[in-house]
Amino acid sequence: MAESQEFHLKVPYYGPPIPPSQTPSRNCPKPLKCNFDAYSLLCTITKIITIFLITIGIIVLALWLIYQPQSIKIYADSAELSTFSISLVDNKSLLAYDLAVNFTFRNPNRKYSIYYERIEARALYAGYQIGSIGYPPLRQQRKDSMPVIARFDGRTATEAADSYNREKAEGFFHVRVKMYVTVRLKMIVIESVKFKPDVDCDLRIPAPGNSTSLAAGFVGTECDVNNFS
Repeated sequence: MAESQEFHLKVPYYGPPIPPSQTPSRNCPKPLKCNFDAYSLLCTITKIITIFLITIGIIVLALWLIYQPQSIKIYADSAELSTFSISLVDNKSLLAYDLAVNFTFRNPNRKYSIYYERIEARALYAGYQIGSIGYPPLRQQRKDSMPVIARFDGRTATEAADSYNREKAEGFFHVRVKMYVTVRLKMIVIESVKFKPDVDCDLRIPAPGNSTSLAAGFVGTECDVNNFS
């Protein structure tokens, strides 16, 4: 009987291969990684932050396109020259000036408030700067108007004697006020990038001491505001 069993064991086996027996593994299967190291954590956080920033960017762009902001409006309501005269000192022409201008800043937007980070006003006569003034930061609410007063006074060397004599005879001096403005728009908690509009105000101001031009008075002027958006 033993010989019969030994004979059957020596007969070749032509069936499918028999896989070796495997001891059940207590490790996690390959599709799942058990090791959650610092690098994997960093990658996950980076992906979350990237998706969050992209989402916020899309929301801001959509709101910007829906509520396209309007440019600020700036008006020169009144302007007065208390002093505007040229004198010769040491063969140099000196222009003494005392100019006051009342501006109105208008925010026409219903959705945006405005934060003025910088406002600098410069007065020019015949192409020459005669004075400048700076302002602290200002905030303006939606659909709001606020007064801004500019006062320029002092003396400066000038080569505009010809323009001065001609305009004095006409009764009106042409003074240009340029403003250098940096603003941000804000809607709820979202702030825009910085805008730096160019502001130009061409003012026709009655000459001091000229009764005819003073009777005609100053005509309110809307300033040009460019490159707002």
